Amino acid sequence: MVEPVARIRPYKTEDEKQVRFVIAKAAMEGLASANTKTILNPVSLSLWVLLASFLIQYMGWWPKPGDGILAYISLMLPFGSAVVPIILFSDWNNRWYFEDISQRVLRGPDMVNFQEYYSKYPASGIWILEFAGRFIGLIAIDASLSERNNSEHINSETKTAVVRHVYIDEPYRTTGIQKDLIDYAVQSAFTSDPSVAQVKASSSSLREYVQKGLDEAGFKYEGVKETAGLFRWKVNARVLTRDDWKKRQNHAS
Repeated sequence: MVEPVARIRPYKTEDEKQVRFVIAKAAMEGLASANTKTILNPVSLSLWVLLASFLIQYMGWWPKPGDGILAYISLMLPFGSAVVPIILFSDWNNRWYFEDISQRVLRGPDMVNFQEYYSKYPASGIWILEFAGRFIGLIAIDASLSERNNSEHINSETKTAVVRHVYIDEPYRTTGIQKDLIDYAVQSAFTSDPSVAQVKASSSSLREYVQKGLDEAGFKYEGVKETAGLFRWKVNARVLTRDDWKKRQNHAS
């Protein structure tokens, strides 16, 4: 029996539909995490208990001595009802940020033609991760910003490539395979264009598997780029310099 294997390959034009779907999905996937963190926040939990208690008191549903266990089980209904407005409030206040991010991503310059965009510069690339022949993830690195900066004589001493997209299917995230995918793309960027001095990326606790992969690949914290959602979760800027990458390569060997 042949064991299923994982492989990383370059993007093909026939991947376009799947890639567009995954990029859109990745832009919104932090919303579920933001809603969960909002609902499980101590403030939200306290408010939930207060709303449920008020509803039970108002309706006179508190069990009386001798009512039996079924009377207590019936309290699940008001507690379930009380959490609904908290869920709606959470989604209402978190969604706007992720919809804005989604629009920014979907209007990105690479979304017109992936093949053409990522083949313009040696350090750019978009790669597909497969397991047993099945699409399970992708990563895209964009070095075009460096070329534009150089042509405009802005920051021309430092050529930068940017991790534009990262995604791994949920069942495979616990394996840590995202680190292998990031390592592969970073190595390609640095080796394809010796003038690239650094690779930058963004991360947040709302996409923990991406943040963990970047950490394990050697990306260092640079600062906060923006905040996300109701509780203003930090979206951090990360960077991996060529020097740090070389040190990691030498240590690994």
